Amino acid sequence: MPLAAALALTLLATPPDAATTRLSPVTVEERPDEDARDPQRPRRLDLDELTRRRAATDIAEALAELPGVIARQRYNEAQDTQVQVRGFGARAAFGVRGLRVEYDGIPATAADGQSQLGHIDIAGGGRMTLVRGPFAALHGNGGAYLRVDRRGDRRDLDQLSLAGGSRGQWRSAVAMDAGEALRLAFSGNHSRNEGVRAHSSSERSLASARLDWELDGDDQFALTLHHQDQPLAQDPQGLTRAEFIADPLAASPQATLFGTRKRSRQTQFGARWQHALADGELSIAAYAGVREIEQLLSVGVQAQASPTNGGGLVDLAREYHGASLRWRQRASFDFADAEFSAELRTERLAEDRLGYENFSGDTLGVRGALRRDESNRARSQDAMLRIDLDPSERWRLSAGVRRGLARYASEDRYIRTGNPDDSGDYAHAAWLPVAGFDWRLSTRWRTHAAFGRTQELPTLAELAYREDGDGGFNAALEPARGHQGELGFGYAGERLRGELTLFRVDLDDEIVVDRTAGGRSSFRNAGATRREGLEFAFDWRVVRDWSLRGVGNWIDARHIRGFGLCPQPQCPPTQTVPAGRALAGVPRHSGRVELVWNPRSDWSTALELQALAATPASDRYADAVPGYAVWNLRLRRSFAPQPWGRTSVLLRVDNLFDRRYSGSLIVNEGARRYYEPAPGRGLWLGVDIAR
Repeated sequence: MPLAAALALTLLATPPDAATTRLSPVTVEERPDEDARDPQRPRRLDLDELTRRRAATDIAEALAELPGVIARQRYNEAQDTQVQVRGFGARAAFGVRGLRVEYDGIPATAADGQSQLGHIDIAGGGRMTLVRGPFAALHGNGGAYLRVDRRGDRRDLDQLSLAGGSRGQWRSAVAMDAGEALRLAFSGNHSRNEGVRAHSSSERSLASARLDWELDGDDQFALTLHHQDQPLAQDPQGLTRAEFIADPLAASPQATLFGTRKRSRQTQFGARWQHALADGELSIAAYAGVREIEQLLSVGVQAQASPTNGGGLVDLAREYHGASLRWRQRASFDFADAEFSAELRTERLAEDRLGYENFSGDTLGVRGALRRDESNRARSQDAMLRIDLDPSERWRLSAGVRRGLARYASEDRYIRTGNPDDSGDYAHAAWLPVAGFDWRLSTRWRTHAAFGRTQELPTLAELAYREDGDGGFNAALEPARGHQGELGFGYAGERLRGELTLFRVDLDDEIVVDRTAGGRSSFRNAGATRREGLEFAFDWRVVRDWSLRGVGNWIDARHIRGFGLCPQPQCPPTQTVPAGRALAGVPRHSGRVELVWNPRSDWSTALELQALAATPASDRYADAVPGYAVWNLRLRRSFAPQPWGRTSVLLRVDNLFDRRYSGSLIVNEGARRYYEPAPGRGLWLGVDIAR
């Protein structure tokens, strides 16, 4: 990369061409006026603009720019990006919890509430929308709703991107569309990475296609296709504190011994028809997909001697499908203008889960004897109704309710002596009401408030085993349920835009790990928890060529009632969580800020700071992973149009001062291998050609 960096600096120093266009300031996409009046306060991010200043290799790069979100890039493609919103999702051992996700209208959240993000291609551009707080309950379980839409409008230019960085990172991407009434858009990228640490190389391909057809003035039809192929993702696993201090770039000894790794493939297809009504619209959507995962773990040979152990190699085949009907209608009454919206949604999941020993004879890291064989089914049905009233230009009153029904069932096909029948079923239904208002105080100031009920359902994995070790589903496990509220203020001036939100979330029956024995992890409901804090975001044009923007979060998340972590009446001190202990995985402070200098029409540079406070690592112990503050530098240069197209170059220096830190952590890891190190100083060079 030194030669590439020198070439980039040479290009960046080339005198500007008068024909070039001035670069846009770095801003989160401004909300339309209608969004500004919405008590749910959707926050939007332009992904096309993001790709002009970030490497866009991980969705965490985008999520970190939204208030209320803590997104950790794990630099480990065998594990999912860690995402939490106001503490929801912090305890997820794998996948993403507490966050409803949709990609081009297709849920990335399964019917049991667990989300996968690896197939989402933010480098393909489009728009990201986040709803956090009480109104997120109208979309799904947990604390937030995230939607990623590639593009709904026509792309001005087709684009080819080539990029590379330190530690063997390479990525090539293409995006194009054609047609008018019938438009076809395609984007895809292939990435390869030697890895930050030992035993962490990976390879991944993403492809997306979208067909938009305007049938007439009132009807639109859209088809979408997404495909992900990850043939290799080595897993270096976490490190203990001592291992991290000794060599942060090493893999764990168990990862090297067993050759831990993951292979995955996913394909999904969606269709949507939208019909314009008088002062409203009606849409029908359907989708279907398949996902395959094979993951080799480092479960010890001795542990697999237990008859209840499910082995050290997971083989999962999943099919999913669903449909939704959405309606929106505007109306005028003597007392107010009104908008009604409603949705009916059904989603289904069917999976076959197999487990094998991760050894054969004396050979480790290979497929061995069968140890688990089960068929799981999940079904969710939701109905939502929302009403928005505008009694005046300064006020909006909003209220809504969602009725959710979830049913799970499992058929155990592996029953042996000492391994009981774990077949079972589970059902839960709930009403989740919300209400809020928006009040325009003046031409520049607004305030809003929202209140509502919330819940977080257990997943299939959490229901799999009972805490008493007997067979069958853990039917006694209840959802985490409670209330949340927020109060916010917004300011929109000529040079400064900002928002501040205060929130509080009170939950009962928080779901925690009860015990792990014989290869089985059981879960239970713990005492009550409370999360309260504030979030802010701002975008300030200081002077003509200088601007400053950032987001910040402060949260106090704690258990407000103590509880024991073992089934016996009297737990030893290390198995008791006292009242007042901080929630594992939730840092008290986090934020990012960047200073942007845009002195010329074709030149932009910025200095970025990203910081995170120390993070509690375990419910059982008072362990914490230290915080960090990391500086990054970026430069971008665009060039005058040429016969082959318009060229732009991005050069990034990440972790400018070569800070050694743990970028993410494994919450509640039994052997205290919490640490997942981030890379040292690194270069990234990207070249985009658009025509």
